[in-house]
Amino acid sequence: MVEKTFLPKVAPKLTTIGVVLIPVCVAINLIGHVISQALRLPIFLDVIGTILAGILGGIWAGALTGLLTNVVAAVLVSPTWLPYFIVSVLIGITAAVLARWGWFSTIPRTIVSGLIIALVAIVSSAPITAWYGGVTGAGANVITAYFLATGRTLIESVLGEAIIVEPVDKILSCLVCYAIVNSLPTRTRQQFYVA
Repeated sequence: MVEKTFLPKVAPKLTTIGVVLIPVCVAINLIGHVISQALRLPIFLDVIGTILAGILGGIWAGALTGLLTNVVAAVLVSPTWLPYFIVSVLIGITAAVLARWGWFSTIPRTIVSGLIIALVAIVSSAPITAWYGGVTGAGANVITAYFLATGRTLIESVLGEAIIVEPVDKILSCLVCYAIVNSLPTRTRQQFYVA
């Protein structure tokens, strides 16, 4: 009985407005990545659109935005993006579920949401990064290199980097999304999945 009420709440159908939202949010992700790379920041900024799609469009919009971002980036930027599609999909799903449960309603809740999304990212991305030898071309690789130079193993170094970088990146991304959603007029917000 619980599943019958739970699933429709967190997994609604993809609406027309959700479909329109996806390419915009994919572009936001790619622009965030370009900014991060241009400034050589030790954070990624490449899931702002995925989180935003999850908040506004629901679970399917969030998941598809994450998937399409990684496919497009694998073609346009680097093939190393492709295996990370699972991370992006999980982030989109997590953001949608948290939004539906009201976890983006205040700044403190948004920060906690960022920590939860960071945990999802750490658990799902660390094995992939270790498979790549700890080098993915991101600015955060400097932190991994530092840990390796101190004698830590590859997996310890990758996890160390992720534990430092992911919470900062995901909290910042969630706060940007919180600001975007709250800057929308109430009438506009009501057109989306999570008003």
